[in-house]
Amino acid sequence: SPLATDKGMDGLLESNFAKSKQLLKEAGYDGTPIVLLQSTDLQTLTNLGPVAKQLLEKGGFKVDMQSSDWQTVVSRRARKDPVDKGGWNLMNTSWVSADILNPVMSSFMNMSCDKAPFGWPCDAEMEKLRDDFAREVDPGKQKAIAEAVQVRWREVVPYIPLGQFYIPIAARKNITGILTAAAPVFWNVEKKK
Repeated sequence: SPLATDKGMDGLLESNFAKSKQLLKEAGYDGTPIVLLQSTDLQTLTNLGPVAKQLLEKGGFKVDMQSSDWQTVVSRRARKDPVDKGGWNLMNTSWVSADILNPVMSSFMNMSCDKAPFGWPCDAEMEKLRDDFAREVDPGKQKAIAEAVQVRWREVVPYIPLGQFYIPIAARKNITGILTAAAPVFWNVEKKK
């Protein structure tokens, strides 16, 4: 993509658990467990919870991973209650690449406070950048705005990416017409004899 950029992403794939523990200590973290919601019935999400839990614990957090079906996670994530009243601190989810193509489409970049998705991040500067991106027609200027979005994202951290994955697909030689797409689609497929 001509808008692709890695601006602001330096060091994101380098784990530094000692630094994490140091920062938690400086921030006064008292060891109170954080609640991590885990979905147990969606293939793409089930294993994310244990991975996130392990990484958080290596970084110095105590984690209370609470497992349930996806509908219960979705219902609970809408709650703004404190943890001791059924609230939560973290959850895992994933999106197909088509949903995160740019700062406007990406739900994760929406920081419009109470109008934002679960977690309700609030940052006027990010919202201005997203609006600027949506209104800009010059691809070069859009790329510069996308880079500013990524730098700002790194400053306010509304979410933390665990990684990227591809779902493998296999088909017999007599199956044709499989479309390359962000998610499996079941049209255009033909079985030859």
